[in-house]
Amino acid sequence: MSHKILLVDDDEKLRKLVTEYLEGYGFHIIALPDGSSLMETIQNQIPDVVILDIMLPGRNGLDLLRDIRSQFSIPIIMLTAKGDDADRIVGLELGADDYMAKPFNPRELLARVKAVIRRISFQGVDGAAREGHSQLTQRQLRAILSADVEGYSRLMAEDEMHTIQTLNAYRDIIAESVQSFLGRVVDTPGDNILAEFGSVLNAVQCAIKIQKDIGDKNAVLPAHRKMAFRIGINLGDVVIEKGRIYGTGVNIASRIERIAEAGGLCISGTVYDQIENQLQVPYRYLGEKKVKNILKPIRVYQVEMDNGS
Repeated sequence: MSHKILLVDDDEKLRKLVTEYLEGYGFHIIALPDGSSLMETIQNQIPDVVILDIMLPGRNGLDLLRDIRSQFSIPIIMLTAKGDDADRIVGLELGADDYMAKPFNPRELLARVKAVIRRISFQGVDGAAREGHSQLTQRQLRAILSADVEGYSRLMAEDEMHTIQTLNAYRDIIAESVQSFLGRVVDTPGDNILAEFGSVLNAVQCAIKIQKDIGDKNAVLPAHRKMAFRIGINLGDVVIEKGRIYGTGVNIASRIERIAEAGGLCISGTVYDQIENQLQVPYRYLGEKKVKNILKPIRVYQVEMDNGS
């Protein structure tokens, strides 16, 4: 089966050139002139790679990149006329997997597309698959932890390099906690961290520890340099494919995370029902919340904690 590429660029000649070139090598191309139908297209036809221009009419590519990363872990190659170091850093830190500046050689774009697909395929293959066993798409019940930085755009605007250094240090703290609670970091696009756990209790205990550890680190920083994370946790059905996770269960975790306060933790009703009598921490019911792209309102609880922030 041919790999599916979603190309988003407002330059009609470039879209035609890239489409004809990549289709000549067996790729199936879906081309869009702007981002107005981007998320709908991805939800209906999940591509293997997104090639996304930054300078688009309406919403720019960096905003669209954040939208994609809030729900999907699809490889993304940024394609833009901007090519200096600062622009590359911002694009990559927001979650891009690769970056090409215009004008470009179509042959190089082809090589980068193949490299991204090859890299993602390798990362999603476990030891058994390397020995010749195919890894099938699986549907499983998982506790999903989604975290992102509150006020990340402001921090980047004030001091890009310091923000990136702090983010990388805090990512390490989060990854260590996830591993210690037997979870797995699935993806780290931009300022977001997505992890999955086989145990709901482990996921919540991990989140509490993360907020405490980061709160301790923030305590020694000046107020304008503190980096606080919001965390949301959901228990739901997910699709696991090539080591990545997809589905409504993941989307709900992301939506709940955005309800959480800086340095805070919110959980869905399905999580609360599992841990209410197992974890002795105070909870506050926030009510049923209507969230974007989810049909039914979600019960949301805030886990009360003293995280030192």
